[in-house]
Amino acid sequence: MQDKGPYLCFADFEFTCGSPAHRLKSEMLSVGLVICDSEHNIIETFYCTARPNRFPKLTSQCKRLTHLTQSEINNSPDSEAVLERVTALMDKYSASELCVWGNFDKPGLVSDRRQHIQFRKPHHNIDAVCSAITDIQDRMVREMGLPQAVSIEELASVFGYIPSNGTFHNALNDAEALFTIHKAVVSGEFRSSQKFAELRQERLDRMAAVKAAQEERRREIALSYELSQEEKEYYESAVREGRDKTVRKFIQLRSKLVNSFTRYSDENDFVMIVYDQPRRIRIMPRSRYTRQKSQGALKTEFFAREDAGRFIIRECEESLS
Repeated sequence: MQDKGPYLCFADFEFTCGSPAHRLKSEMLSVGLVICDSEHNIIETFYCTARPNRFPKLTSQCKRLTHLTQSEINNSPDSEAVLERVTALMDKYSASELCVWGNFDKPGLVSDRRQHIQFRKPHHNIDAVCSAITDIQDRMVREMGLPQAVSIEELASVFGYIPSNGTFHNALNDAEALFTIHKAVVSGEFRSSQKFAELRQERLDRMAAVKAAQEERRREIALSYELSQEEKEYYESAVREGRDKTVRKFIQLRSKLVNSFTRYSDENDFVMIVYDQPRRIRIMPRSRYTRQKSQGALKTEFFAREDAGRFIIRECEESLS
């Protein structure tokens, strides 16, 4: 039989949730694995539930989200024992990474490890699994040209994945969904998927709408405080001549100014601190300024409230030159 390694391992974990089992005290409830060869043929799957140490009683939120029952959890082994089986599978297939979607799994396992330490229980396998976790979400999102992350449920669905029991937030189902997404990206299948194209365009349109709304709100704030004659002429000229970069920069800077003026309405003397790489600006009352706040700054300008306009215009010109 021809070896089709290296083998890939896709994983998903479910953790306790809801009060009192908040994120800083979360414990593993289940794990699902999908192991495939280099051609995305599934070789083996694994699923097992685990019984938490600190909060073994499922919250109503946990039951609703994961569809796990208290009986399942009560009759489950400790997560350390469950993950011993996971590390054995990794060794079997020489898999050094556990591919996951998003940045929750590692913190969840770190929290589970913390509970094991407090209960004086071993955690060697928890450590091994935690160190093997690799979040592939950002890389997949970039390769698909998506403007932002999409839930594993929504994304896998456009590639035709439907859980056998009809539910996501099941560790094995979500691992299978991640496998489906990875296969679609690596094979290039996503490029010919009409459903994916529609999803991508919907997200692009949504991001554009959010950005437009933010820019309009920023413009409203920037122009809500009376402009000096010099500012008015500068801004209207940029608008009239279609100098979009100048308009955006002016609005951005002036909205910062107005926010500071509004927040500190009793103050008259202010300071503008300009940082470089990346270029950013802070505006604050002089009474709150210390030399330490200018550490690493490109420049620091002091000005009175009534003289703010010329500083805004000068900074616009310098930053766009």
